[in-house]
Amino acid sequence: MTQGPPTDDASDALRELGRRLSRRRKEAGLEVEALASRARVSAHLIRTFEQGEQALGLSALTRLASALGLAPTAFFHTSAPVEQVPLEPAALLKGSAVSASLSDTDRTFLLEGLRQARAFSLLGALRQVPRLADQFHPEPPPMRNAHQAGYACARRVRALLPERQGPLRNLGRLMESHFDVLVLRHAFTNPAVHGVSCRSGNARLIVIHSELTREPVRRFVLAHELAHQLLDLSESDVQTDEGRLDSSRFWMENPPAEKRANAFAAMLLAPEEAVTQSLGAAKPEGYGLKEARELVIRARTHFGLSFSAMAWHLYNLRYIRERETVEALLMASDETVLEGFEDDTRFTGIERRALDAHAHELISSSRARELLGRPVEDLLAT
Repeated sequence: MTQGPPTDDASDALRELGRRLSRRRKEAGLEVEALASRARVSAHLIRTFEQGEQALGLSALTRLASALGLAPTAFFHTSAPVEQVPLEPAALLKGSAVSASLSDTDRTFLLEGLRQARAFSLLGALRQVPRLADQFHPEPPPMRNAHQAGYACARRVRALLPERQGPLRNLGRLMESHFDVLVLRHAFTNPAVHGVSCRSGNARLIVIHSELTREPVRRFVLAHELAHQLLDLSESDVQTDEGRLDSSRFWMENPPAEKRANAFAAMLLAPEEAVTQSLGAAKPEGYGLKEARELVIRARTHFGLSFSAMAWHLYNLRYIRERETVEALLMASDETVLEGFEDDTRFTGIERRALDAHAHELISSSRARELLGRPVEDLLAT
C-alpha cells in the first residue's frame, strides 16, 4: 500500500532512497515507464518516490528491487548496501559490441532469455544454489600461449568438482546447478552462429544453436561458452561465436580469447590426468598418422568430444607432434555418432527451478505462473 507523506525526521532518508532508486534505474538504462511496467508500480508513484515526495509500501519496493535485479531490501532503508545494477538487457543487446550476425529475431530471443536468467538466478538464491561463476573474474588473455591460460582455468574448475574427475556428463545441467548459468537452445538465423554467451549482472545465459545435432559438438560449444562466462564477460556483456568448429583456423588463428576458450573446453571435458590414465603417457617421438587416428578415436569415444576437438587437444598435450598431422587427420575425420553423455530433459532450466521452488513452498502458485507463463498444473500435464 502507498504510504502518506513522510514526517520531517524521515524526509532525509526518503530523499536518499529516492535518489538511490533513480541512480540504479538510470544505470540499468530504464525509463520510468519501462520500470513501472516491469515492477507493476505506477510511473507516477515511482517519480514521486525518486523525488523524495512520497513513500512506497514494502510490496512495491520489493518489486522495484526485483525488477532491477537487486536484493529485495535494496530500497527499504539507507543502511542497505548499495549494489551495482547491471545494464538492462534491452539496452545491452542494442550495444555496438553485439555481433552483426544476430538478427532481430535472435535479439528478441536473447532478451527474453536474459529475463528468464534473471528469474532463474533469483530462484537459485532461494534454494542457495552454488554460484561458482562468481569465483572467476574477467581478465585479458595472454597474447602468446593463450591455450595454457584456458587449460589453467579448466583445471581450477575441475578442482571445484572433485566428484567429477572422469568424463563429464549432463554438462548443461551441471552449469545450471553449480554455476547458476541458464542454458537454452535457439535456431539462430545465421547458421554460422553456434553459440552466444550473455551476462547482465547475476543473470547469466548461454544459448547454443539448436541445429547443432551432434552431441560432442554441443558439449564442446557449451564448455566453450562457459569459458567466456568465467573469463571474458563483464557485468553487462554479450559474446557471439561463429565459424567452423572443425577448421584449423578456428583453433590456430583465432584471437587469443577464442584460443583460450577452446583450450578450456577441451581440458574441462578431457582433463590431462584422465587422458594420461586412458591413453598412457605420450611417446617422446610422437605417433604416425594411423596410430594418431586410432588414438584420437579412442580418446573422443571415452570423453565425448568431436574428432577435431580431440585431435587438437592431443596436439596441445604433445601426443601428436606436428600440426600437419592434425590437419591430415581432419581431412578424413571419424564421424561415428557418440551419444549418452547428455540426457534429454523434459523441462528447461527455469521450468525445473520454478517447479522445485513451488514444490518446496518457496514461491506461490501465482508467482510460479508469472515466471513460467502458464499454470504449474499445465506444465506438469504436458
